[in-house]
Amino acid sequence: FFPPQTLLLFSHSLDTNADCTLLVADQWLELLLPDPDSALRLLGTALRLRAAWELLLDQHLGGSSGAEPGERDATTLRRGLLEFLQEKVPYRLRQLTALQQRSLYVGPQTVAATPQLPGLFQGVEMKPHETKGGHRVTPFLTYNCLTDADLYNECLRSFWTCPHCGLHAPFTPMERICHENACRTPEGGDGGQEEPQSCPQTSALQRPYRCDVCQRDFSFTPTEILRHRRQHR
Repeated sequence: FFPPQTLLLFSHSLDTNADCTLLVADQWLELLLPDPDSALRLLGTALRLRAAWELLLDQHLGGSSGAEPGERDATTLRRGLLEFLQEKVPYRLRQLTALQQRSLYVGPQTVAATPQLPGLFQGVEMKPHETKGGHRVTPFLTYNCLTDADLYNECLRSFWTCPHCGLHAPFTPMERICHENACRTPEGGDGGQEEPQSCPQTSALQRPYRCDVCQRDFSFTPTEILRHRRQHR
């Protein structure tokens, strides 16, 4: 047996649903994290650890123009990996059948003008995935591309307190990850000197939608999609 953190760290590709409680690793192994808070925390930590690990490896291999990596950076990464792997969270693993693998993704949808969506990290722009649907966050992570029968999941908000700035407000899962990573104080920096980068909430909820009845492309929130579908009944 191995913890779900292993999949988040080493999978070649990771795909998620709207609230990140359902992930598929390498298109064949499904990971269910029933607690949304644990799911978001694990995914956010895994992204930061993978980025730090890749940077250290690049420096060791001489691919970086900077200086040789210091022992402090390696020690920090080792400590972070140990703490991450030792965390206990409820989860369920399932191997997908060939039929399930063929119906994993919402698929590509086009609109006249794709809305500008926030990235999980400052300076990283999420772009629609060309084949899976959803949005590409990193070369290995595609957010909200898995088929989900509940279209309301994407826009449900719950109250959450940011551990960095103390803000207590209702967030969707995507807004929460975006805020926490933008608000995170750099290690060794002076916290509170800069305001965290805000995430545009309206565009974060919109998704490309193609209506087969009226043959038009839209940029709708999940609620607007359901409302539009009812108009054709």
